[in-house]
Formats: sequence, C-alpha cells, structure tokens
Amino acid sequence: MTIASVTNHELDSYQGKYQLTPELVLTIIREGKKVFASATGPSKIEAFAETASKFVFKDIQATMEFIKDKAGEVREMIFIQGDTVHAKKL
Repeated sequence: MTIASVTNHELDSYQGKYQLTPELVLTIIREGKKVFASATGPSKIEAFAETASKFVFKDIQATMEFIKDKAGEVREMIFIQGDTVHAKKL
C-alpha cells in the first residue's frame, strides 16, 4: 500500500463528525500526521491516505473519501464498506 502525503491543513479540514446513518456518527480525529476514525466509545481505527482525500483502513475493508464544496470546505464523506454511504459533515 502506497501512503500519500497530506498537508496538515487538509488533515485538519477532515476532522469532525459525519452522519453515516440516523443512529451512527463517525468521528474523524487527527493526531499529528495520523488520521483515526471512531464510531463509538474510546476505540479508534487508523486510516491511511491513498490520495490527498481518500483513506483506507488496514483493519477493516473500508474506504472513506472526503468531498469539498466549491468553496473548498469539506461537507461530506463517502464511506464504502460493502455499501456506499454519503455522510454529511455535522
């Protein structure tokens, strides 16, 4: 797996909460140059940059891609784990 270089500014813009389902919110956290996803509780899974906006997980078969609006703000994430979910940033 090739890991892409992502700027701190881009990583910061991905942080936040994303509504995957009415009952499930995925939280994206940056720690240094690393990105983690957490659905519930204190557990978190590291995601690895495949491109500047697309991340993959080693521990689970899933990807997430952050989508920017015309102003360059991240408003949505496309999360793929079997099904494709468009998750709005809260």
